Amino acid sequence: MAFLYLDDSKHHSFGFSLAAFVTCDFDPSEALSTMFEEYGYDPSTFEFKSSAKMKGDDNLQRLRSSLKLFIAKNCKIAVCVVGDDRRLGPASLELLNAALKHPKLSETEHEVFFDEGLFSSVKNAQKSLQGSYAANRCHCHFEQDSRKVRGIQLADIVAHTCATMLLDSMGHITKTIKLDAPGDGVYDGMEVELGFEMWAGIRYSFLSKNKPDLIDDFDIATVCVFPWGLFIDDTVDQKTAALAMGRFAEMYLGCIH
Repeated sequence: MAFLYLDDSKHHSFGFSLAAFVTCDFDPSEALSTMFEEYGYDPSTFEFKSSAKMKGDDNLQRLRSSLKLFIAKNCKIAVCVVGDDRRLGPASLELLNAALKHPKLSETEHEVFFDEGLFSSVKNAQKSLQGSYAANRCHCHFEQDSRKVRGIQLADIVAHTCATMLLDSMGHITKTIKLDAPGDGVYDGMEVELGFEMWAGIRYSFLSKNKPDLIDDFDIATVCVFPWGLFIDDTVDQKTAALAMGRFAEMYLGCIH
């Protein structure tokens, strides 16, 4: 059994919204509670939000880094992109149906937790689920409180990260950062684009499979994310859809020195 958590990141002014699944082989709630306590936050009241102001808050930034490291070590991820927020719920079910056909998820049943607001109501969510591939493979929990279901907070991080990556591909991100990598003679102190930094940190986590037809060394180091880890809804305009495919459909896992 795997635990799957879904949250979203909306960017109306840029014409898209993005939802992300995070899968874990175990319930991450206890591990996240321990992590919150380590950084001085009360897990009974604290909720990590990627939208929170972090500039100047070193403690919150360190917690964010620890949560990202947890995702990298313990989770697989998948994303869907929509052009109409009303499609976030149905599109996430389409993504779930595709993800469940990946070998990592295909052989067991799963607990799936959807954040609040992805569907107009629990009734409509259950109606959308009826007859789907996921209906027979998952116990789906809709309209969940992300403060109580802490795994959704991991999905929030992934949704925010992937939305930033897509905004970067669209040319809307110009921010650069200095890498903090003590002891690394190549990367420590290097100034890189934010989109690149986010891609480099999450690229190994996508639900993917090796490319079937290898042509060169680049292909050997590249995996296919689509269709198991990516769904693009019909409501997405052609330009954004093409950029999303270019950003997420394949992931290069080779050396980036």
